[in-house]
Amino acid sequence: MTSLMRQAGSTPMFERRQDVIIIGGGLQGCAIALFLARAGRSVGVIERTVAGRHASGVNAGGLRLLLRDHREYPIAVRAMEIWSGLEEFVGRAGAKASEVRLRTSQIAIAMDSNEMSWAEDRARDMGRRGILNERLLDGREVRRLLPGISSRVLGGLISEPDGHANPANAARAFRMAAAAAGAHIEEGCRVQGLERTGSGLWRVETDRGTAEAEIVINCAGAWGAGVARLVDETLSLEAMALSMMVTSRVEHFVTPVVIGIDRPLSFKQSAAGSLVIGGGIAGKPCLDEATSFTIMDRMVSSAAATIDAFPCLSDVPVLRTWTGLEGVTPDGIPYIGPSVRHPGLWHVFGFCGHGFQLSPAVGEIVATSILSGERDARLLPFSVDRFKAGQPVRGGGDDAAA
Repeated sequence: MTSLMRQAGSTPMFERRQDVIIIGGGLQGCAIALFLARAGRSVGVIERTVAGRHASGVNAGGLRLLLRDHREYPIAVRAMEIWSGLEEFVGRAGAKASEVRLRTSQIAIAMDSNEMSWAEDRARDMGRRGILNERLLDGREVRRLLPGISSRVLGGLISEPDGHANPANAARAFRMAAAAAGAHIEEGCRVQGLERTGSGLWRVETDRGTAEAEIVINCAGAWGAGVARLVDETLSLEAMALSMMVTSRVEHFVTPVVIGIDRPLSFKQSAAGSLVIGGGIAGKPCLDEATSFTIMDRMVSSAAATIDAFPCLSDVPVLRTWTGLEGVTPDGIPYIGPSVRHPGLWHVFGFCGHGFQLSPAVGEIVATSILSGERDARLLPFSVDRFKAGQPVRGGGDDAAA
């Protein structure tokens, strides 16, 4: 029962009651734990494997406003503010290790007339909504910003405040900061049962013992729907194993992160020169074993999309691939809000492969809502009962490259 993160001499999590228990130690869970612990609440985080092991630590590390669903913008804007001043939240060492690079831009490229038409419609729609960070580019501008891109590119969209970070180090930074603030993080601990007691507390059964708390927050990612089922709640979620690959080093030629509009393309060039390539290609998820696998035949489409956009990369070898487990909702945005059936239970999962950038703001807003007893208005579009309430199933406009 010894936590890898517990300070020497502190009380083990399963030997006392917590104010809040968070199920899931990814970025969302650790960010919420950080803000709650700093507010003086006793917080326990139960993590099935290693904190940040899955979607949080193995994504593309994108910090983007570009192509966000408009419902996510208020949270995403606050998240950018936190990322830009990350040292205040995770300390100097954690912020340095996270390698935050903002204002290097993200560009969505249009390679055919349909994609260009979509980009033009998107720019008009965002303008009507008062969201002005996305700017329409013509082909000449794209070729100037992205040397080596195909002459067939017609244009695209750019968000100049955007950038990227190191996802594994950022996940670790939030984990360490939460622990330093007093949160108890139990890794390698599997939740087996969840019930509300007669006294109104939540009892969490695990393979290491039983813990109790006034509030439980379900941040279980790809396992989030399974945790909800423990209390007879059905939340639609598809488990996905989103794939990534990295190439050998090449001479530096691109600074912005490049993403596709209607094709499996997402890549950035690291400081070392290697290309980190994603694009939402699905691997094979194995939830019971808490792992996932790359399906190499599918990776061909991602490589082909990259070469189509940048023919100069056709001879660059791929060195390795990996996957990360994630949960995808029917409308492409997460569940963030209290259960409609069970007081004291919150669901925060289903980020559809683009939760990395949102995570610090989600942590702050969820924690503030719990502390105040009033749900922040920015969370209303993410209500867990939005489908039953008759809201549209498709929000549209987002990709799966975090």
